[in-house]
Amino acid sequence: MHQFYELSAFAEQMLVHEHAVVKIRPDMPLDRAALIGCAVTTGVGAVANTARIEMGATVAVIGCGGVGLSAVNGAAIAGAGRIIAIDIQDNKLDLARELGATDTVNAAACDPVEAVRELTGGGVEYSFEALGLKKTSEQAYEMLRRSGVATIIGMVPEGQKLEIDAASLLYEKRIQGSNMGSTRFRVDMPRYVDFYLAGKLHLDRMISRRITLDQINEGFDELRSGRFARSVITFPQ
Repeated sequence: MHQFYELSAFAEQMLVHEHAVVKIRPDMPLDRAALIGCAVTTGVGAVANTARIEMGATVAVIGCGGVGLSAVNGAAIAGAGRIIAIDIQDNKLDLARELGATDTVNAAACDPVEAVRELTGGGVEYSFEALGLKKTSEQAYEMLRRSGVATIIGMVPEGQKLEIDAASLLYEKRIQGSNMGSTRFRVDMPRYVDFYLAGKLHLDRMISRRITLDQINEGFDELRSGRFARSVITFPQ
């Protein structure tokens, strides 16, 4: 089992430093809280903390997995005026609408950059890439209007380079990265819990199924297939 950011997962018990612990409300269901630690923190945080979108802003989100859907939901919470969700699977686009997307684009059926430009009359103010691919990261930049900001949430493989039209920088377009949603864990995570309990953060809709630890390989297969948002592992009490 590999560790990332000095964290572990899929263990019945673990020993962590006190700085890695955040206290949350006792009325928060733990199977829903489990989603906040990664996908929600990364997606909602990228919108609220990294990009800091304004109310009424136009937003595009590329990739509607757990992180992308969280970005869609975060944009809705932040008051974005238009939220365009982009994916190649219609079931995920349907889920994105449930979480706050006002428009959807199936990238398997059209050029997503041209579709976004047509929908918005020139491009969005903010775009978010949640797949970690070179092509989609470049598309996130290309679908911006003047002074727009593209935030790359996905982990593009190390060593790959992104290519942009240098002349477009004259329009004050920007591209930036986001690490775990620029999250201040002890401040933001209790807020996300409050959002859920207030009915604003739709964690229930993101859970595709609940599995036990001995079904974890099935969960990984489903994750790789891209058909589902999130599976949650439950442990016997």
